[in-house]
Amino acid sequence: MKNKNKTLAFLAAAFLFLVFLSLAPPASADPQVRINEPLLRPAWLWTPRTLLLGVGDSLTQGTRDATNNKYNTENAYLNLIAQKLGSVMAIKFAQPLLDEDENRINPLTVPTNLAVDGEDIFSFAGYEYGKRAGTDWNYLSDEYRCDRLQPYLFADMHDKVLYPINLMAGKPVSQLDALIWHLDRTDGPAWVIFWLGNNDAALSTLGLGGKNPQYLPIPFDQIKDKLKSGVSYLLSFGEKMGVLAFDPYTPGHIDHNLTEINDFQDQFKHILKRINLNRSNTKFFFLTFPHYPEVGYLMDKGDLSFYLGKLGYSVPSSFNGRVSLLTFISLYALLKSGEATRLGPVLAADGLVMSDEEREAINGRIDTFSQFVKTASGADVRIIDMGEKLNAVFASGLPVGGKTLTRNWGRGSAFSLDGVHAGHTVHAYIANCLLEEIYSSAPTYDLAQVMASDPYVDRDGDGWVAGPNYKASGRTKILFLFKDAKEGVHGSAVIDTMSASDVWNLISDALLEEIIGIPLIRTEAQRLEIVPAK
Repeated sequence: MKNKNKTLAFLAAAFLFLVFLSLAPPASADPQVRINEPLLRPAWLWTPRTLLLGVGDSLTQGTRDATNNKYNTENAYLNLIAQKLGSVMAIKFAQPLLDEDENRINPLTVPTNLAVDGEDIFSFAGYEYGKRAGTDWNYLSDEYRCDRLQPYLFADMHDKVLYPINLMAGKPVSQLDALIWHLDRTDGPAWVIFWLGNNDAALSTLGLGGKNPQYLPIPFDQIKDKLKSGVSYLLSFGEKMGVLAFDPYTPGHIDHNLTEINDFQDQFKHILKRINLNRSNTKFFFLTFPHYPEVGYLMDKGDLSFYLGKLGYSVPSSFNGRVSLLTFISLYALLKSGEATRLGPVLAADGLVMSDEEREAINGRIDTFSQFVKTASGADVRIIDMGEKLNAVFASGLPVGGKTLTRNWGRGSAFSLDGVHAGHTVHAYIANCLLEEIYSSAPTYDLAQVMASDPYVDRDGDGWVAGPNYKASGRTKILFLFKDAKEGVHGSAVIDTMSASDVWNLISDALLEEIIGIPLIRTEAQRLEIVPAK
């Protein structure tokens, strides 16, 4: 009876939605809608529109600075592709745009960019991967399906991105379900860009996130007395209870967060079977994966020497490996507090330093995942080796307008402030690579022109970037400490203009936001009135 009532509720909501949609006036700002004077239309505008679908993770959704919003999405590769394709052919494409608070701006628009930040090969189909969750089996999770009837009830990113497809399908939908729904009801041509699997190695690289435990790559023992007392207690409590861990770069923890080879292969085959790659009038473009440990988020000896040297610190000659961006931020804040003696133990901590051997092991697993992607076959399937193209950029840099963009955080000008997601220029480079493969007649982007307004380019060589001006919360607040204090003024970042206590207060608040979603920690925080009970 309970399931029957839920189904009836979905059908009723879907009916009301369709009635409302039929009465609503067209929105000219909606990217699905193309307004052209009839006599001025190019001949191709009279042909059936090609449905452009994107599935994947944060790269395709358009994440920057650990956040999603309209500004980031509109400057991401898929949107850039849609703009160029739309100038030479008739396409149907719509974005699920979010405002600066990550609320959906256009909930009645049916999205064709279905990508969800953080998605892996299992959550794509609505499942939690048991190995990463600390269980012996994979299980369906509402967290990975759009299942809300109204926008004000949205609980997670899947709700925000995939709504209202769940209403129109009459059931909760995963990203895979939404893709199949689109393809099943489309009688015109469809193109699908499929870039999924990066996050099957991401957590092992980032040392951040996950479940049972959730990882935080911070030198907790060295900074716990600098944090707000309540936050420090909750971090200690979480570690003691086994729901938090601060040593992600050990062989065991890296393995915990890597998808097993056989599991990836089996799930990939299952997904392809459900999609059916032999659909008529449908083209599929499958992309391979770059080496995740080569992103700017992982900082090597050269990076640390450049930034920590600004504050007079000399990185030990014995240091070898890479540390996460969050570890670096902690080191920088410790130096600002006059605690230089605490840095040595951090840089010698195996669990906070990714060794070259660990990095190569992760890269090898990624290469294996890419080999599975290359086995996709069908009536109109094309494999695009985007991983190889980006690996070449990581290795030798990307020459643009007399400047070479490199993998190095900040000073390399290739990544956003989170060190993981590409900046505007690299997203335009990705768009160009795909346009050449997908539709060679489409125009491409002048990368030098894009770079001229890219907020993630270090224009004065001081290692800091101007960054965007949107509102920050959580991790993004910490990242914005490392923007130029004054745009175009060489030498200092925002963090250099603040007192040490203000910096640690901000870091404390951001860390609290990171961990408060863990049920055990949230209950303890409410018990101690560190956060209000709801």
